[in-house]
Amino acid sequence: MILSLALFFSGGGAAVAAEQVELFDSDAQKVVATFQNTEELQAEAQRLLSSVSGRVLELNPSLDHVMIVKIPLAPPKRLALRSAGIETDIAEMFVVMPKKGKRPPWMILHTKEYETVVVEFSGGVEKLRAQVQLP
Repeated sequence: MILSLALFFSGGGAAVAAEQVELFDSDAQKVVATFQNTEELQAEAQRLLSSVSGRVLELNPSLDHVMIVKIPLAPPKRLALRSAGIETDIAEMFVVMPKKGKRPPWMILHTKEYETVVVEFSGGVEKLRAQVQLP
C-alpha cells in the first residue's frame, strides 16, 4: 500500500524546486489541493524532519481515512538517526495525518537513492495543518 501511494505521488522528472506541495485525501483517493513550495513550508518540513524519533514499528500502518501532505525538499535534507540505522538525504516527505483515532501522525520519506523510509516523529503538525488550510 505504501509503495502504491509513493508511485501515485511521484510526478516524473520535474525539478524538485518547481514541484508543488500536495494535499491528498485518502477517502477521496485524490489530490485535493496544491500549494507553492514556500520557504515557510520548507522550514516546517525541516523542523518535522529534525524531530524524527525512529522507524515506524507497525508492519503496515494504515493509510485509510488520512490526509497526506507531500513536501518536495529543495534541496534534499540530511537525516541522521544512528539509533534507527538511518543516515541519508531525503528528497521528499509525506506527512500522514489520521483523520480520527489515536494514531499519531507519521512520515513516509523518499531518499535521493529512491529508497523509502517510514518513520515516527515527535513534532506537532498544527503549523503544517494551518499552512495547508486543514482545520
